[in-house]
Amino acid sequence: MAAATTRLAARAASIFRDLGYEVEEHGEELRATRKWRTVHVTTQSPSEAPDVGRLRCFVVERERARAVRDRLRAGEFPYDWAVVAVNDDGYDVLHPDAGTLAAPGEG
Repeated sequence: MAAATTRLAARAASIFRDLGYEVEEHGEELRATRKWRTVHVTTQSPSEAPDVGRLRCFVVERERARAVRDRLRAGEFPYDWAVVAVNDDGYDVLHPDAGTLAAPGEG
């Protein structure tokens, strides 16, 4: 599991850098900053992730993404969130209400 988490964290950092964010590692999480916005990026499940920050992004394997989004929808969390579903072919972003949005240049 540690290898998968490390791979996901590296992929998350790459995605956010490609989107123009400055990325810093903070323990098991990443903090991605662009202009006034800071997104706390994690590969942990919603129940394990700290409740810090106003914006949170969960980066998971594509096959787990809908389950993570459903868990977030069912709970009450003190932040706005999105789920990034990754696989070898790219990534998609799952928002709370908008469903799945294709990543720029993807799908």
